[in-house]
Amino acid sequence: MGDSDATATRLETSSSAVEVEDRSSVKQQGRVWVAQASGFAYRTLRDVSRSWSVLAVAVGLPPIMYLLVTATRSFDPTTKGLFAVGIAVLGAMIASLTVFGSQLAVDLEADRFIAYRSMAVRPSADFAGRVAAGLVVAALALGFGLGVGVLDGAPVGVAGVLPVAVSFAAFLGLSVVFMAVAVPVVVAANNEQYAQFVLSLIAVFGFMLTGYNGMLTSVAVLDESVVGLLPNVLATRTMAAQLVTSENIASVGFAAERGRLVPLSLYSVGAAVFGVLLTRWQLYDRGLRR
Repeated sequence: MGDSDATATRLETSSSAVEVEDRSSVKQQGRVWVAQASGFAYRTLRDVSRSWSVLAVAVGLPPIMYLLVTATRSFDPTTKGLFAVGIAVLGAMIASLTVFGSQLAVDLEADRFIAYRSMAVRPSADFAGRVAAGLVVAALALGFGLGVGVLDGAPVGVAGVLPVAVSFAAFLGLSVVFMAVAVPVVVAANNEQYAQFVLSLIAVFGFMLTGYNGMLTSVAVLDESVVGLLPNVLATRTMAAQLVTSENIASVGFAAERGRLVPLSLYSVGAAVFGVLLTRWQLYDRGLRR
């Protein structure tokens, strides 16, 4: 019995040591992943802050479009509020695509992914870091666009914590989807200038074809049955229902709809998984297939 007890004690000690080592390894891997993601986020924000062309298009273009349209056309208060939200979301779309895609294109042109792979950089950390940086600039573009609308008299405002939380969730889902879309475009273009041009066009065409992101369906090219399913429309309508303070907002067709965040969340999760996998296959494993 003495030998059996001693053996059991040694086994328990060994098992505990292995568990402690495993937990320590997981924590170490987690710290490495966070450090890698933070590095990509910092580098992307640093480089974008020096690129006035990217910032001008992402942050400045939508408000200019808004001011030009409102200066040449007359809108009732509700329509003006909807248009302000729709074009502010356009800014977030452009920022998500171009900020994420431009730095991705730079790294692709310079064959840096070969070096990243040799340094054991994780594609998920790469993707997450660039997404974090894109969210910062996209939030700036969205906020600036809404601010211009408010200064111009658009009935846009915040009535409490819940509208802010719902709008932020919609913004987050929208941005992740569009940043994931940037990956295959960058891979296909394989050139920073071409990639930026195409990515900007995707945002503008998405805005126009859906009737200003679903705000004015009367000018939409696509059918409403299609428009209502697209992520940019789901996000914009969710935000508009929370932020437009006009008395007549309840009479707008989509204002009474509920549950838009559910499909948008599914889009976002699927896009994130797709983005990470595509980053691995098309960028990190690119050199292995040559």
